[in-house]
Amino acid sequence: MKNSDFLSHSLTRQEKRYGACWLAFETLLFSSLLQILNSLLPTPLPQVEVNFIFFSVNFTVVAILFRRYLWSQVELVADLMGKIVSTAITVFIAYWVANFLLMQMLFALDPEHFSINDVTIQTLVKEDFFLMFLGSVILVPITEECLFRGLLFRGLYDRNPILAWVVSIALFSAVHIINYIGAYPFGTILLCFVQYIPAGVCLAGAYRLSGSLLSPILIHALVNFVGMLALR
Repeated sequence: MKNSDFLSHSLTRQEKRYGACWLAFETLLFSSLLQILNSLLPTPLPQVEVNFIFFSVNFTVVAILFRRYLWSQVELVADLMGKIVSTAITVFIAYWVANFLLMQMLFALDPEHFSINDVTIQTLVKEDFFLMFLGSVILVPITEECLFRGLLFRGLYDRNPILAWVVSIALFSAVHIINYIGAYPFGTILLCFVQYIPAGVCLAGAYRLSGSLLSPILIHALVNFVGMLALR
């Protein structure tokens, strides 16, 4: 299905280059660097505050790097508001159905399956609900949608649509489990990786269907909002 709005708004070569460099840095090094710097402080900050610094810096850098692209998405609101909202509602429901079915399969494979990332988030929520809410519901959706749907999915789509789907979904899943590799059994890590596939599919699909990055941002925020309330 052709979507002229989706196809006509892409990142510049400079946005792609700097965005890819930042994505690699924040995925592989930034979190560890923050932990090291925090350990050097006379009185280390609580983990929830370190986590919020990660969210804030990541959001700020991405907003600066993709400011032209983000503004182009804001300009679409007047023309695409109905499609943005209707797509967000439809895909949000589809995500929860797909996620429910997948979780039944994962529990069938491993009755003791749990989300490692959810356990970590739940611990941080108990430390400071407000900071985690602000980070997870406001900062993270914008940041991650710019990187995974804007940079990877939209950035690769012109070259190879199938590659765009596969890479954006795979890396979105991987970023949620990469910090736990080595600390948990491989089977647990693999199931947690698979758990994020429906979200990756639905968020990319929402962007493709609506023609606007604002639709997956809205869905991402709603999913995290519901998750935060459930983990509180």
